[in-house]
This record gives sequence, C-alpha cells and structure tokens, in this order.
Amino acid sequence: MLAGGAAAVLALAMGAQSITSVFADQPFPTAQWSQFKGDSTHQGTTTLNAPQNPGILWTSGQGAAIVSGPVIATDGTVIVATDNGRIRAIRPDGQERWTREISGVSFFTHPFINQRGLVVFGGSDGSIRAFKTDTGEEIWKFPTNDDLSKVTTYSTGSSAARGAPVSSKTYGRTLVAFDGGAVFEINEDGAYQGVRMAEDSVRASPMITPNTLIVWASTNKKVYSGSSSGGDRWVATLDAPINSGPVAGPDSTVYVCTDAGSLYAIEPDKGVIKWRVGVSGGPIKSTPSMGADGVLYIGADDGKLYAVDTKSGGTIKWSYPTGAPVTSSPLISANGLIYFGSNDSNLYVLNLNGQLVKAIKTEKGIDQSSPAIGSDGTVYIGSKDGRLYAIKQDGPVVTPTSVAPPTPVATPVPPMPTPLPNPTDPVAEKPGATFFKETGHNVQGAFLIFFNKYGGLEQFGFPRTEEITEDGKLVQYFQRARFEYFPQFQGTQYDVQLQLLGDVLTVPRRPFPTSQAVDSGPAVRYFPEVQHTVRDVFLNYFNEKGALERFGYPISEEMQETNNDGTGRTYTVQYFQRARLEHHPELAGSPYEIQLGLLGDQVLRERGLLK
Repeated sequence: MLAGGAAAVLALAMGAQSITSVFADQPFPTAQWSQFKGDSTHQGTTTLNAPQNPGILWTSGQGAAIVSGPVIATDGTVIVATDNGRIRAIRPDGQERWTREISGVSFFTHPFINQRGLVVFGGSDGSIRAFKTDTGEEIWKFPTNDDLSKVTTYSTGSSAARGAPVSSKTYGRTLVAFDGGAVFEINEDGAYQGVRMAEDSVRASPMITPNTLIVWASTNKKVYSGSSSGGDRWVATLDAPINSGPVAGPDSTVYVCTDAGSLYAIEPDKGVIKWRVGVSGGPIKSTPSMGADGVLYIGADDGKLYAVDTKSGGTIKWSYPTGAPVTSSPLISANGLIYFGSNDSNLYVLNLNGQLVKAIKTEKGIDQSSPAIGSDGTVYIGSKDGRLYAIKQDGPVVTPTSVAPPTPVATPVPPMPTPLPNPTDPVAEKPGATFFKETGHNVQGAFLIFFNKYGGLEQFGFPRTEEITEDGKLVQYFQRARFEYFPQFQGTQYDVQLQLLGDVLTVPRRPFPTSQAVDSGPAVRYFPEVQHTVRDVFLNYFNEKGALERFGYPISEEMQETNNDGTGRTYTVQYFQRARLEHHPELAGSPYEIQLGLLGDQVLRERGLLK
C-alpha cells in the first residue's frame, strides 16, 4: 500500500530534496540483461537462442559463493554478488574488471541495471546502492547514513533488503523489498518516491505486469497489489508462506507459488483466485518462468523441475528430477531450451518436452543464482563454488535421439532412498521420547509437540518410522500423515507441517469434478479458490480440527471409494491437500465417525516398505 499521506510523511522525515542527476544529459543505455529473469514481469524468457550443445567457455573466481543471478551491461560486463558482501564485475573474456566490498554489508541482493546505466544492489544493512558498471564507483546510496534509522519506520524487525530490485521502462521507479515488510520505491538517482507495505517479510522480488500493476508477496501468506499511482488494488490470501516471486502471464494473470508446494493463478484486476494446483510435496522458492505456450516451469525443493500448463487450469505436463532442491529460476530461450541450476551442483539444459539435453557439472551447488544470457547467446550462471560460469556452444548440436524421457508425472510419491534397515522396522525406546510399543517407534522434539497439540493418535495414528531424512528434509511417517520439519520457521507455528499427501497421491486422478458456486451456511462451505464445497459431517470435522491450516483446501467433492487397506470396504470420502476424510457410519455418534485416511500407510505400502 502506498498512500499519499504515508509517502509524504516519510519524504519529509527523510529530508526529501531535489537531486540533479549526474546523467541528466546522457542517453539511457540498454543493458544486455538488466535484472533478475530479464524484465519486470519475471517471465524468464529471451528472444535469443541459447547453446544447443552447451559447454564451459570459461570460469572466473573462486572462494565465497555466488548467491545472485548475473546482470550484463551494454559492453558485456557481467556483474554478480557473493555471500560475503562482495560485488564482482567480470569482462566478457572472463577477466576480472573490478570488485567492491562495503564495510558492514554481509550480503547483497540480486543486481539491477537501471536506465541510467548504473548497477543497483540492496544490502543486508538496509541500504540501496548504485555503482558505475565500468569502474565500480559508488554514485549514490539510499538512505543516507543520517537517515538509515528511518527505514525501520516502515520496515519492522530486520531492515535487510531482499529479493531483487525491479523496474520497467513504463514505470520508471525501482522497487526494492525489505525483510521487515516494506517495499521501497526510489528513482534512478536514489531519491525516495514512496513505500508499499506488507504485514510480514517480503523475501522475493516484486513484479510489475505489462499494464503496470505492482505485485509483491509476503511470508504471511498474502499477495499484495497496487496501482502505479500508489493506490492499493487487492490482497489475496494463499495457503502457506511465500518465498517465491510472482510472475505475470501474457494476459497479466498473476502466478504465485507457496511453501506448501501450491501454484495459484490470480485474476489481476480484483485479485480473485482463478485456480490452485498442488505442484510439489514441499516448498517452492524458485520463481517460475513462463513459456510462450503458456507453460510455467517451476523449480521445487523436492528436487524437480515441473512443467505446468496454465491454459488448462494447472495440468502438470511433466517433471524432471535432479538430486537436490531447485531454487534457481529457469531461463527459456527462443530455440526451446530450458536452463536452470540445482543444488546438486549441475546446470541442467532440457528441451520443452522435459528431455535432458545436457547437464554441466560445477564443483558445488547452484542455489539462488539464475541464468542470464548475453547478446551473443552466451549463458552465465554463478555457483556456490565461487565461480561464474560462461556457457557457449560446444561442438555439434545434440540430436534428440540420445535424450532420455522425462520422469512420468503419474509417479505418486518421490522415490525414497533404499533404507538399511527398513525404516518401518521397530527400534528401541529413546530417552526423552514418547515410545509407542504398538509399532515400535519414538516421537520426540518438535514432532512430538506438534503431535500432542493437534490431536495425537486420533488425528495421526501411530508412528510408522523414526525421524528420517528424505527429500533433503527431516520427516517422520505416521499411519495417517507425514510430518516435515522446516528449520527456517523454527519458533513459529509453521516449523512442522503436514506433507500434501492428498495432493501427491491423487496426481494421476486430477482434476476432480468441481462444484457450482453455492451460498455458504452451517451445513456447507464453498471455496471459490478451488471451486469445491465441504458439507455436513465433513464440514463439522473440518472446522473442529483446524480447517485450512491443518487440512488445506478441498481438492475433490465427496465420493465413494474402496479402501486399499485389504478390507474391501467402501466409504464416502473427500480429499484435501493434506488429508483424506472418511465417513464411517457404523461409528455414528462416536469420535471416530469421521476419520483421516491412512495416507501415510498408503505411501509406505506403495514403496514396498509396509505390508
């Protein structure tokens, strides 16, 4: 929100003044790659062809990890930031041009080259700084040292800048997100222009649609929008914290991913949720990229890149597995190639069918650095090994005959590492844990707190495993659920979450038939976000046991289903993102009339780990 009163107050408080641009009489150069994902819509596409048989042209640097995506100046200079607060500029031949270190700054955001030809970074100290791309000379800083404390007037808690600065030619101002819930606006000379607010941290870059709708998302599950004139437009509430940046579709539809693994499509004028689909079983921190065919390419913490058809309402076309979380955001070239990095240390190149063209190994993982492409078709990306990689054509073009097929989307659950012994085998009682002799397993720590707080045996059943590491996360299986631990949310209500087993296990069967809109009342609740209802005894149970926070949205209507537990019994069931509710009429009037389906058991049984 950017109200005129608030903007005026802060402008006066900061001693706003007229600043004469040192570039006032000079033309605005056009950078080869000016900002994160290429432009303000974050679509991540280019009109250039990328190498079809890529190889490493050169590497530059070593030491501190490169944590930003590169930008490319007019003359081909590539500029990145490292995780020790250093800015590096590298010539097109791989030679270092200049470096800068700023005292008191431990990290910088992704860079941005503005229309004055200055490279702009946000810093961990709450500053925004601009440097010349050819020399590294600092030209301006926002705010000044005397006014640094004013940032905390709006940015509560931490004042560190996050995400990536963003601007468009039609909008002109630069937007920079801050950890404390503020998005500051400055002009190209570093002068304050206003502030837009959120109720919690804004961790990813804001986005500007082609019709200059400003969109930013927060860790409080909300997506905010405002007009270019400063007024508020709408706020949409999603199913989990948001650490992924919003993306604009060709028609300005806003696409946002959440830490619950969901993808939302939001109507841009009023913020109405058009549809939601469960993509992965865990967080999505990568910002998706939009292909010309309306397919979104999404990296996820489960180690996969997903292709989701937005024209069909979110159908998952394919997924491609890597060996570690994908937090790098994809680049889509004009010749139909997808470049993206993975924390398994590889830069992957796929075609639009999800087939592997090539994997290029770096010495350490590729985290938040996302590919950039120069005017000559060279692709650049940084790695945690401290090197900037320049990727160029390497020999003849690879033909698709040698390409392996993509991973089928219908695979219901990510593969589990071969365990020795079987993780469902009984173990000894552990000190300080609650031991369940019925299955021979312990529950302890944060998982025990969550278990006791949200229903215990009645809600989740007996533990089927100990705490184990799976998909890079600490997890534990129960008869009816899988608990997942998120250390980044330690001390909050989100440190333990239920995996979206309802979403994961129904991938081959979706989309389910939807419901016509009905008026909500005591016996029925309609969810326009997903076009489903919850009714009668299922609604009572849903409301009593935690509603959206515990179960997520309904993803089906009520249906008849025969359990796969060997009994052959048929029940009325309804699927939710995190659960399946079952109606047991033979237990009417008892606490067990409505039960959660044994989805944890189903997962383990499908993997051959439970008889």
